[in-house]
Amino acid sequence: MADREAIVCFGGYDYWYSNPGSPVQLMEAAHRTGHKVLWVNSIGMNMPRMRKSGFWRRVGLKLRSWSRWLKVANPDFHVLSPIILPLFGSPALERMNERWLAFQVKLAYRILGLKRPVVMACLPSFAKVATTLPNAGLIYYLTDKFEAYRDLKARGSMLARDLLLKEKSDLLLCSSRKIQEDASAFGDKVHFFPHAVDSADYDAALASNSPEPADLAIIAHPRVGYFGSLTNANNLDLIEYCAKEDPSLQFVLIGRVMGDYSQVENLPNVHLLGMKPYEEIPYYGKGFDVGIMTWQLTEWIRYCSPIKTKEYLALGLPVVSIPIEEHDTEYPGLVETAETGPQVLAAIHRALAGDDDEKRAARRERVKGESWDRSFGEMIIMLKERQSGH
Repeated sequence: MADREAIVCFGGYDYWYSNPGSPVQLMEAAHRTGHKVLWVNSIGMNMPRMRKSGFWRRVGLKLRSWSRWLKVANPDFHVLSPIILPLFGSPALERMNERWLAFQVKLAYRILGLKRPVVMACLPSFAKVATTLPNAGLIYYLTDKFEAYRDLKARGSMLARDLLLKEKSDLLLCSSRKIQEDASAFGDKVHFFPHAVDSADYDAALASNSPEPADLAIIAHPRVGYFGSLTNANNLDLIEYCAKEDPSLQFVLIGRVMGDYSQVENLPNVHLLGMKPYEEIPYYGKGFDVGIMTWQLTEWIRYCSPIKTKEYLALGLPVVSIPIEEHDTEYPGLVETAETGPQVLAAIHRALAGDDDEKRAARRERVKGESWDRSFGEMIIMLKERQSGH
């Protein structure tokens, strides 16, 4: 395989323990379509706070990742977990960290025989290493408005790194229209690059006659469901309000608990089912009656374009979400929007009352035929066209 066909992705997640976000999905697609992949686990943008809920759980997961360092996930798909702390804000510490990170990445290059792969950066914390490595093309994948990250400490350092990547990259891929608009000053290398969904996987789950997962089957309907990381980004006040106001609604939350959920975990109609393998998610999701997104309404969320929206639509589910501009532009009429507890509860009731087979088919049709393989192919075409001047 030509080295040009190898891809190195500086990811925004821990490959081993996080839900597979869009960068993971793209790299899995790269691997399926014959590319050699090196995934570099996230080093984060902040030192985690010891007093924050979930701190020791995060530390334990990070130590387990470090213990693997460079490991094969699949043939020709390697994962590097750099042994490094996100020490940003001090120029001296940053220079030391960059040298140490560069050493580990270059060592992985040598071990895997990489010389000039395509490099994709998905987090500004990697900027100074990602922009100096030999590459056959540099892509900056802006999945979020990174400077709006909650509790970001070294904001000046992150902004400088973000700017460096925007200036040095051959392509800027923006997952939402608002992010694209913010990056528009960088000209024709900026592209709207929406999230995908492997709709065929959801079609297969819907067509399957397999019984419901046992821990879901014992929960009554109507089920108001969510799958994803259970962090403090979720607005538990909204879930608590709805669960208490209408005890007939069963709230099913699937994912690793990474925050303090004591506010809702003991409510009789709130069910925390834990993290599930990604391939099982469609089989849980098809048992929902409504899919919800009840995050804290922050600038980060206002700029996002949730993959979850497409996953819910691929299942044909009615969707209730806090206000996100991307829903209005990309999914008109397919997402119920609500902000306060009473509004969310009313939206859930409308979604349940107005659902039917025709509407479910229309939701599925909106994302039919989409796939991460197709998105990855489009990305490579855009890179080649950019480099050839077309």
